[in-house]
Amino acid sequence: MDAVNGNRVSSGVAAIDDLLGGLIPGDNIVWVSTDAQLLTSLEAGFLREGCRLGVGCWYVTVDAPPEEVAARLPAGVVVLDARPDGEHEDPVVLEQTLVGGAGRYGARIGIGGIDALARRWGKRRSLDFFSHVCPRLFDLGAIAYWRMPRTLGTSYIAEVRGVTQCVIEERRSQLRVVKAEGRPSQLQGRLFRVDLGTGGGIQLRAEVALGRLGYGLTRLRQERHMSQADLARLAGVSPSAISQAEAGVRGLSVDTLLVISGQLNVGIDHILENDTDAGYVLARRDRTDHPAPHLPLLGDPNAGLRAFLINLGPSEKAEPPTPHKGVEAVLVAAGLVQVNLGIETPVMRSGDALLATTAAVIGWRNLLRDPARLFWIIRD
Repeated sequence: MDAVNGNRVSSGVAAIDDLLGGLIPGDNIVWVSTDAQLLTSLEAGFLREGCRLGVGCWYVTVDAPPEEVAARLPAGVVVLDARPDGEHEDPVVLEQTLVGGAGRYGARIGIGGIDALARRWGKRRSLDFFSHVCPRLFDLGAIAYWRMPRTLGTSYIAEVRGVTQCVIEERRSQLRVVKAEGRPSQLQGRLFRVDLGTGGGIQLRAEVALGRLGYGLTRLRQERHMSQADLARLAGVSPSAISQAEAGVRGLSVDTLLVISGQLNVGIDHILENDTDAGYVLARRDRTDHPAPHLPLLGDPNAGLRAFLINLGPSEKAEPPTPHKGVEAVLVAAGLVQVNLGIETPVMRSGDALLATTAAVIGWRNLLRDPARLFWIIRD
């Protein structure tokens, strides 16, 4: 399960907002699709909303003339020419522009086709470009949409998945959430039918049965370290039948599911289970210019540990945001902080840690005229 803190903003498309719960500054969303109409609608809504909010909006064209691209985008979007012989054709120049100029908190960036860059630069160099730019934009708090067709190959997309925050795959008018950091773990693997209306409107309808089956088969194979061919042999069907079932294109008969269930000694309910626990909780701190003084990062008492990010202004004093009795830890991330333990008041520098086992943390004080930041961790 994931927990997210920080401001969420609209994608400009209501159906995507409902799906992802809005966009999080720092999101890099990879759209694995070749449906140009769908991608254009998603990008237009994304950049239109950015222009409405008054944040910087940029678009990288890799094949179409900049004036043609600008004509279909909202006014105010800066188009970068990454075509052959274009001003931003060189990957170093393009990276410097995206990270140095466009990579601002809340800015929106569309990259119109990493496949064209892969053909021109080679797969390895284009993947290195993505692996450099994506984390930098994430750290800066910019939001990026990347077009990435499936033709780049499963290993290429697997490497991309390991770096980015969100991967959403479209195939045959069906949308699948492959990865969605900072969202409920139950969202991963869900399948939706995409309807494109007139004027670029997008509607999503959940494919409940096919989505659960596809995700369950994939999860089961991964748990057992099996390939699609392995599962097909066990089930007595063709590898393409398993591939299509996992993709949500078709289902499997009850007889086939019973064979899989019996051979792997699991219940059918386990195969169709979509409410799985990811085994970890991810929390992101507020990256705005005016962060909250007390930000709960991990706040579930049932987990046994809770964590808070404490921001202190110049020379500011503060107290813990919630009463607590038990073991406490203080870790200073930035600044010079004095911790009040009653009789003792140790001073901590950036990188120092304090564990209070019987003494109680009463408060803390920033001893400098620059902002300070610390983490307060308590065990319930």
